[in-house]
Amino acid sequence: MDTPDAVRDLTVACVTSVKNATGLVLDLTQDTLPILDHYAELLDSPREEIVSLLAPMSGAYFGELLRRQFEDGRWFTDADDNSGWRLNFEQCSLSFNPIGIALEVLLGRDTPDWGGQLQTAPEDQLRIKKALEVYGDVRDRDYYTFTVRFEAIEQAYLGLLNNPGGLGSKP
Repeated sequence: MDTPDAVRDLTVACVTSVKNATGLVLDLTQDTLPILDHYAELLDSPREEIVSLLAPMSGAYFGELLRRQFEDGRWFTDADDNSGWRLNFEQCSLSFNPIGIALEVLLGRDTPDWGGQLQTAPEDQLRIKKALEVYGDVRDRDYYTFTVRFEAIEQAYLGLLNNPGGLGSKP
């Protein structure tokens, strides 16, 4: 699947900004998420105008990393409003707004209007809940990181993919 130009441009901007600020290069792999988390932490109490620039960049990077990792993600973007962007996965009913996730990471709190929470078909909600129970309680400061969000999305994705017929079925 092709990456929309807006996502590609924001991803490049994120890689450039992180390199300029930290000297470290993001390479669209899971191993670089701690670098992105470190970059987000540098913004101790970010002002709204800074967050409005960094959330789209870091969200596009995060979403593009996920799309490449799972190889079946598809971006849905609106050029005028990235609060409605979605990354949908074709092999399961998982979708979310990576920019919403980035906003939550940067602010350290939920932002319900931005779609950063995992969405799935009603019949898959229990399976995602079960897949995520392996993490138990997660501290807020850990939950609001790209690294932990990646792990949760990966667990949910694999839980849906490896158990397509329901909780008790075999693939």
